[in-house]
Amino acid sequence: MNNDEFQIYSKWSVKAYAEHLIKSGDEKFRFKAKKAAKSEFNDIFPNGADSADNYLYIVINDDNEKIGVIGYQKSPFEENAAFVTENVIKEEYRGKGYGKSALIKIQEDASEKGFGKMVLNCFKHTPISYSMYEKNGFKVIEDYGGSVIMEKNL
Repeated sequence: MNNDEFQIYSKWSVKAYAEHLIKSGDEKFRFKAKKAAKSEFNDIFPNGADSADNYLYIVINDDNEKIGVIGYQKSPFEENAAFVTENVIKEEYRGKGYGKSALIKIQEDASEKGFGKMVLNCFKHTPISYSMYEKNGFKVIEDYGGSVIMEKNL
C-alpha cells in the first residue's frame, strides 16, 4: 500500500472502527468513538504506511479491482504473535471467498516472517466475520461483551 492509498484507507478505517465501537454496545463509546478510533489507529500506524512491524495489503479481485484491505502487525501485547489490524472486504464482494483467501494469505505471510500465532479482535455484531474466523481455526480466548479476542497457532 502506497502513501496515497494509506491516506484514503486511514480516513475510512477510523470512521468504520468508530461505528463498530458504537455497535459493540459499549455506551462510553457513543460520544467518544471517533476519538478512540483515531487514537488507536495512530497507535498502530504512528508513521503512516511506513510504520514498522506493520503489514498492510490491498485485496484485489480477478478483475484487478481494489475490493478490500487486510493487515496485521507484530503484536504489542504478546511476543511471537501477529495481531490482525484490519480485514474488510467491500460489501458487494462479501461471501465470495475473498476475505477467507486474504486471511489465509496473511497467515502464510506471518508464518514465513516467524510469527507463531495470529490474534485478532472480532465484534460480536459481525457474525459472518466471527463464523469465518471460527471456521478457519481461530478460538475465543477472551470475551469483552461486545467483542472477543480470538487466536490461532500458525
